[in-house]
Amino acid sequence: MARAGRSTLNFAGALLALLFVLVLGVMHGPTPIPFHTVVDRLVHPNQGLTSVIIWDIRLPQIVAAALVGGGLAVAGAVMQALLKNPLADPYIVGASAGAGLGATLAQELVPLLNMMAPGAFLGALAAVLLSYLLSRGRGTTSMLTLILAGYAVGVILTSVTTFLMLMNREDLSTIFAWEVGGIDGVNWTQVAVSAGLMIIALIVIWPFATDMNALLLGEEQAHHLGIPVRRVQFILLIAASLLTAAAVYISGLIGFVGLVIPHIVRRLNGPNHRQLLPLAFLVGGMFLGLAELLAESIPVIGPIPAGLVTAFLGGPYFLYLLVKQNQRKGGFA
Repeated sequence: MARAGRSTLNFAGALLALLFVLVLGVMHGPTPIPFHTVVDRLVHPNQGLTSVIIWDIRLPQIVAAALVGGGLAVAGAVMQALLKNPLADPYIVGASAGAGLGATLAQELVPLLNMMAPGAFLGALAAVLLSYLLSRGRGTTSMLTLILAGYAVGVILTSVTTFLMLMNREDLSTIFAWEVGGIDGVNWTQVAVSAGLMIIALIVIWPFATDMNALLLGEEQAHHLGIPVRRVQFILLIAASLLTAAAVYISGLIGFVGLVIPHIVRRLNGPNHRQLLPLAFLVGGMFLGLAELLAESIPVIGPIPAGLVTAFLGGPYFLYLLVKQNQRKGGFA
């Protein structure tokens, strides 16, 4: 009962914190908008300039940040359970390299159509599927082989991306800005597409929360518990990749969210995925929302990509996890 009560409090606290960040994101900007005005325009929108700023600029941007942060956090939790590796992240099986190549190809082939986001989405999914197919042997898939295949695919695709960028140097700044990761100029159509894909992925993932708990014990133990391990692994891999691709679709490549947030949530609430997944989504959304606000508030140099902020915040924590993992000789921090 005590654990259930703590989970409820953590969930309520994370939800309130996320709502606070969303409101703060609407209030914050070059022209600050008071809280009472935000509430009034949200409830009674009109054609005035303030309503346009709130509904067409700031709200889709902060909602997109929350979606991306939540999606990457859940994808990270799934990948860490699948690979039984606390240092796994959503990009570990080649998704980031595939997204980079897809975005680059879209920019080079149809530069006038602004197809970088759809190209990144398709590239991420294609890279993950390629890594999965390469890792299969005699009808089974080794998670270690999947990691190695993902690494190899990532190196090859990154090399191709770099070659294409060097061939078309005039597009370097556009592609580089996308690869650094940031949420700028997002509209409601993009948010709706990303949210729809994420909802599909989350619906697929949720019934397997208990199976993920078993996978943490090892594939053999999970098999003895009656879990069809290979089928579960394949479904979760595709669903987590879909989550990642949906996030990449509107944000570019934002690192460390999917790696760090699941660890923080485990420390707060324990490793049970029934509580971990929804909490990770809320905390991830709050974290990237705050990162987006910080990215817009850098003095002197002005706004920077949110991906740089997550790197500054998440990088040191990743090093801490790496040291702890080495000291503990495996296991989840």
